[in-house]
Amino acid sequence: MNGAFETGLLGTGLKTAAMLLVVLAIMMGVLYVMKRFSFFQRESGKETLIKVISARHLSPKERIEVIEISGERIVIGITPERISFLTRLKDTDEQSPQI
Repeated sequence: MNGAFETGLLGTGLKTAAMLLVVLAIMMGVLYVMKRFSFFQRESGKETLIKVISARHLSPKERIEVIEISGERIVIGITPERISFLTRLKDTDEQSPQI
């Protein structure tokens, strides 16, 4: 009777391992498909309306970002409670002194 118990336990262990591999394979397939679809969404031919030029974290939940909207650069402060307009940046050509 002891041999039958070990064979049943071994069979159950093999079935469990096989099911685990199937579940992991399905998860890897789903992640691969999700990555492919998100890549195509980012690489669409359309120009984005808002571009993040630079971001600097001040703390884990607060940051300052320079964004470009329709060719205009704006500095904003972002916290969990609000987004605040800080300043508008001029073009680099306008900031450099003319000699």
